[in-house]
Amino acid sequence: MAGVQDPGPSGLSSGHIGVMRIVLARHGRPAWDFGTPIPGHALGEWLRGEGEAPLDASSRPSAELERLSKEAKCLVASPLRRSRDSARLLAPTTSPLVDPCFREAELPSAIQSGLRLRPEMWALLARTAWFCGWSAGVESFKAARERAAKAASILTGHAEESGAVVLVGHGLMNILIARRLRGTRVDEHPDRTATPCFGMARSAPPVAATVDLWSL
Repeated sequence: MAGVQDPGPSGLSSGHIGVMRIVLARHGRPAWDFGTPIPGHALGEWLRGEGEAPLDASSRPSAELERLSKEAKCLVASPLRRSRDSARLLAPTTSPLVDPCFREAELPSAIQSGLRLRPEMWALLARTAWFCGWSAGVESFKAARERAAKAASILTGHAEESGAVVLVGHGLMNILIARRLRGTRVDEHPDRTATPCFGMARSAPPVAATVDLWSL
């Protein structure tokens, strides 16, 4: 597991506004069945169930991510349960700012196939088609990128006010937001076999780091 690069005297704990720090963290894993194959036409129902599922009790954030979340002056979440529950787990005494601008980009699910595949495979196929322009009643890729630009602006505003902000968001939307943050580069986590949990982006300013801190 990667470690956090030391931000030095300008880090979260210093409270220094001169260097902003924006941390983009992905929510914990929901307690949902990711292994049983489903027909393509059941993807929408499966996604709704995933969205309503609580967090997997065995999915725990690292102490480092808990520290970052508690030291940040501003904690932000999306309205989706897995984001709100993760924020509550990270900083129980903090009320996060909940903003729909940070919700995950929806997957199109108007698939008619009866073929049974693992849900993650159907999700991959649907996301690939979404990238290629098939939105089938959900937000388009173009619209999601425009929303990510707005989200990046909101986060930058919070960071300018507080010096440090943690977003407990979602995988794809976090990536799109990171690309919109001024001076940001997104680093790939070296362990490609690990179950994804969250990502962060590094820039200066704003400042953050790309590490895996939520233990799955």
